[in-house]
Amino acid sequence: MATTDTTLQGQQPFTLYAAQGRLYAGNAAQKLIDLGAMTQQGDQWCYLLDGNRLQGSGFFTAEEALRDVAQKIRFLYLDGQFTAVADARDNPGLDLANATRLDITLDPLAPGEPAADATV
Repeated sequence: MATTDTTLQGQQPFTLYAAQGRLYAGNAAQKLIDLGAMTQQGDQWCYLLDGNRLQGSGFFTAEEALRDVAQKIRFLYLDGQFTAVADARDNPGLDLANATRLDITLDPLAPGEPAADATV
């Protein structure tokens, strides 16, 4: 479960960014990864994550789209992406100065969630 509250014991902080047609995530170790497309089509925003094909559309703002991602993304998936995906900070064209951002925290394991999660 994602929250936007202060980090509680066991929770991990992340920052989601919508910038330059992409959705990025940053972690506490200052690594930044590209998760997939975040685009505006007409007056609505949509996203499609590369790794698990998670998608959403029909959002009036980039922040609404990021909030939807935050509610749907799982810690085990996101943590795995930080291991598998190269650091996007190495991209010389990356500019987050005007990016929409959302700070979130994710529980490594939600109450009752098994340690092996088949939905990642």
